[in-house]
Amino acid sequence: MKEKVEAVLFMYGEPLSIKKIASILNTSISEVEEALNVLSNEYSERETAIEIVNTVENEYVMQIKPEYSEIIKYLPRKAPKSLLKTLSLIALKQPIKQIDVIKIRGNHAYSHIKKLEEQGLIEKKPRGRSYIITTTKKFAEYYGLKTDSVEDIKKFIKEKIDRNK
Repeated sequence: MKEKVEAVLFMYGEPLSIKKIASILNTSISEVEEALNVLSNEYSERETAIEIVNTVENEYVMQIKPEYSEIIKYLPRKAPKSLLKTLSLIALKQPIKQIDVIKIRGNHAYSHIKKLEEQGLIEKKPRGRSYIITTTKKFAEYYGLKTDSVEDIKKFIKEKIDRNK
């Protein structure tokens, strides 16, 4: 039952009452309460950026722990597809020259690069008349990767692309 409750909290992304969760899962309130207690304890014991919180209105929500909010504060809930495409290109082809990103993605990529750099997801280092762009440790953390190695990031991006085909 706890896995089902966890899935509901994850997918809804907003506070839900125990009654609402029980209704969604077609189960008893006591089963949901028990699952929520176990889940809350498990999440607080784990070293993870996610927590399950009982709100002031006695609803439960799965959210990012406050100490990790700095990582995501600049990211919109749903980043524009074009921005994600630019980020994916950088992650997949890194290290990549800024001029090559612009050639592939077009002039609008300048603003994408600026925004991604402000968010700390990429970094630019001068090389000649251009910049070399790579993803950062924050990128790896944001996407839940265990390492920020270029090989692991490229593998992650390729898997995402293959899944979306």
